[in-house]
Amino acid sequence: MNESFHRGLRLQGMTSFDDLVAQFWILGAIGRLADQDLLHRAADPDDEMSALSQQLLIDTGWLLTDPVRPSAGLLAAPPPGVPTSALSGYVREQIARIGRFAAGSPPGWNEHDRDRIRWRGRASGLIAQGIIERCCPDVLQRATGFLDVGTGAAGIAVRLCRASPGLRAVGLEISPAALDVARIDVAEAGLADRIEIRDQSVAELTDVEAYDLAWLPQQFIPRGELLEALPRVLRSLRPDGALVMALATEDDLPNLVSGGGTLPAAEAVELLEQAGFHTISVHDMTVVGRR
Repeated sequence: MNESFHRGLRLQGMTSFDDLVAQFWILGAIGRLADQDLLHRAADPDDEMSALSQQLLIDTGWLLTDPVRPSAGLLAAPPPGVPTSALSGYVREQIARIGRFAAGSPPGWNEHDRDRIRWRGRASGLIAQGIIERCCPDVLQRATGFLDVGTGAAGIAVRLCRASPGLRAVGLEISPAALDVARIDVAEAGLADRIEIRDQSVAELTDVEAYDLAWLPQQFIPRGELLEALPRVLRSLRPDGALVMALATEDDLPNLVSGGGTLPAAEAVELLEQAGFHTISVHDMTVVGRR
């Protein structure tokens, strides 16, 4: 029985619908084992489900043995800065996202599950903090005002405010579910007096010279809204303030599903120049513009 199970799921190339289904079983096994902390150690032989899951990943090259450990490909699978222990949340997020796409959901970040919203917020906070620290450490060091566009669960604002006691933040969000999670998490973090969560689109931002630093994830912002937003973000920055804009630079369907589509770095630079930013620099999949 076990041998036929693994033989049925072993990939032989994308030649049939069964092979597509097998990919989901592999993805599910990665998420399940990450949640049980079983990507770095052998499962109990009496736990047949976990043992079979590990064998599936060994058969398909995602786990190595002697001892059990992730392959190089699996170690590189999470977003930058996210540990493999967090893969369970990432897997659940991707499966849910594909499910919404298959059901005909419109483009945009349409997550409603509070646990997945919270996971994305924490992962985004870790990733964005690392990007900001690399791209404009001078601005971060002196910043007292931070604008978090598409704040989600406010993970970025929470991390930055915890790291910088003098920092105050405003998070913009239009998802009702995410707004609820953000307000709860900000309050539980003891930061309600320093982080304001607004039910507001960045295309409606009217603040003037209120922030030293702004974060904008282009992959979630529709093109028309982005064009409207960039001049508004510029006006909201203080002199020598900086916008850090994360980009989706590879042309693929998931970028379109996320709402913002693909924006090559060269085109992003042009858009920031047209909006009035200067001293524009590109850092991998991120572009930084200063006022």
